[in-house]
Amino acid sequence: MKKLLVISAVVLGLAAGPLAVGPAFAETATLPQDTASPTATPSSAPVPTTSASITTATATAPPLEGTEATSASAEPTGEPSAPGAEPTPTEEPTPTEEPTPTEEPTPPAVVVQGPIGAKWTELKGASGVLGAATADQRCSSGVCSQAFEGGSIFWTTATGAHPVLRKAGHTGPRWHAKGGLAVLGYPITDETAVSGGTIQKFSNGIVLAWTGTQMLEFSTRSGIGSRWVAAGGEAVLGLPMTAEVCGLKAAGCVQQFTKGPIYWVRGVGGQVVWGGILGRWKAAGAQNSVLGYPVSAESCGLPSRGCVQRFQGGSIYWSPTTGAQATRAGIGSRYLAAGASRGMLGYPLTGEICGQPARGCMQHFQGGRIYWSPATGAWISGRGIVSKFIAAGGPGGSLGYPIGSEHCAAGSCAQSYQRGDITWSRSTGSRVYAMSECRNLNNGKSKYPTYGANRVLLTWTQGYGQNHATNLYCMKVAGTYVPDWRTDGYVGKSGFKPPGVPSGPTRNLFSPTGSFSVTEAFGLGNPGTKLPYRTLNPRSRWGGNPWTATYNKYHESSSWVGWDENMWWFASLGYYRQGVVINYNRPKIVQDAGFAIFLHMTKTPTAGCISLDDWAVVDYIRKSTPGDRIIMGTYGALFR
Repeated sequence: MKKLLVISAVVLGLAAGPLAVGPAFAETATLPQDTASPTATPSSAPVPTTSASITTATATAPPLEGTEATSASAEPTGEPSAPGAEPTPTEEPTPTEEPTPTEEPTPPAVVVQGPIGAKWTELKGASGVLGAATADQRCSSGVCSQAFEGGSIFWTTATGAHPVLRKAGHTGPRWHAKGGLAVLGYPITDETAVSGGTIQKFSNGIVLAWTGTQMLEFSTRSGIGSRWVAAGGEAVLGLPMTAEVCGLKAAGCVQQFTKGPIYWVRGVGGQVVWGGILGRWKAAGAQNSVLGYPVSAESCGLPSRGCVQRFQGGSIYWSPTTGAQATRAGIGSRYLAAGASRGMLGYPLTGEICGQPARGCMQHFQGGRIYWSPATGAWISGRGIVSKFIAAGGPGGSLGYPIGSEHCAAGSCAQSYQRGDITWSRSTGSRVYAMSECRNLNNGKSKYPTYGANRVLLTWTQGYGQNHATNLYCMKVAGTYVPDWRTDGYVGKSGFKPPGVPSGPTRNLFSPTGSFSVTEAFGLGNPGTKLPYRTLNPRSRWGGNPWTATYNKYHESSSWVGWDENMWWFASLGYYRQGVVINYNRPKIVQDAGFAIFLHMTKTPTAGCISLDDWAVVDYIRKSTPGDRIIMGTYGALFR
């Protein structure tokens, strides 16, 4: 019967499973004791091991009801108990205490280190605006970041570490609201205080700016934004004060910054306009004016600390003493060609003033004026010349508009106008000259060259067969021929031979046509001249006999032979009291082509010479220099 009970207990214990160990396998179980038997359990009886209960201590089952707490091998030896004796009940096993549950393990602290850690520390760490870190650093594609309670810090090798705040500041909250990293990119600067607000830049080219009253966003990759960066960004132009506004003339755009606006138009790009130049441009109508959009940045470093900016339709110049003034169109082009602010004109004092006579315009500059008309174009009048021009009535006076710019040389200046000329020199001041044929020597309308002569006497008749002539003495001032005096006179009694035809012997009474130099002067006494001067005497002769050694030359002889001229005798008659040799048929002499062609006194028809009043001959001699010329012929033969 005992064996049956033991087997039953084992079977029931196994049926409970490995985690439902019976009380005999519990680690804290107390082995039961038989108190009814006076005999102790033999020492050789096996004792149950408790090794399985170490790993199942918390799964100890309570004792099974209706079972004895006996050992599975406890079969008594020696004398059996008295029959009928009730076995002594074993004590109830002491229940095992429930184990105290262990606490959850403390997670490791988040580490903030490296450049991001340095930036976090700079911002006062966990006690600052960022607060404690909420995640470890993460890196991807060269960008590292770490999240904090109050925002994040981003770091790259190129930009360093910069925070973007979640609630503090102005730009951080806007960054989160606008899409954060996915839309604006990571910060490449801190939110930085600048004049008028704060600013922060992001890797996608976006700039967020707080102006004190509004938050503005713009892209540095747009036309205006890229120009803002190129111009020096917030350090130079300051913050944007308005959003970009488009729909201007020619689909242009503008954005206002602290120091001035940037204007942009397709095909031109964006440019900054500011200061005095901006004021003048706006006063003219800005992009809606003839100036149009700016095509260059403002360029300074000009004389007198001046600046200039180019626009589609002109330029605006500024200096501390003159302010800002615009130049444009023909006047602006002439000003630029003359050296602009570095030239004789200096800076403009006014804008272009139109409504002048003949639909003209003019503009004042420090060194003079520029006049323009549809018929003449634009030309400069400066120095003392412009004062004389204004005194003569300006473009509405007798001279009309200038047809060339003032030009100066050797201390003198000259300018030609529609109906005359003005010259200026230190010694004589300004002088006005009416229109004359001297201008034909300047403008290419003379058929004969002057060869650079300082003075040219023009002598012409109105046609062939005429001998009464007009004589115009032209002098060169600063490279321009202007009239000195005009008088009448005579040429050969038979008039002029055509160009290229020799005048022939003096007995035919013709004068030659052409441009001739003057080589020497002669007479009864030198009136004062720079020409070589020959004082005549009773032996003075001019050879007139062809095929002789003295033909068309000065020589002296006691006789008067053939066609030779007795210069002493002609002097006694008044003709040669003063005269000048006209270098016709000299020095290469063609026999019988003509000789003794002079400019002399006693105004009367001649044998081929030019005769003038005495005063004119003397004045000519006194003013002439070697290389001066006489150009003579009919009007049609001389001028185009």
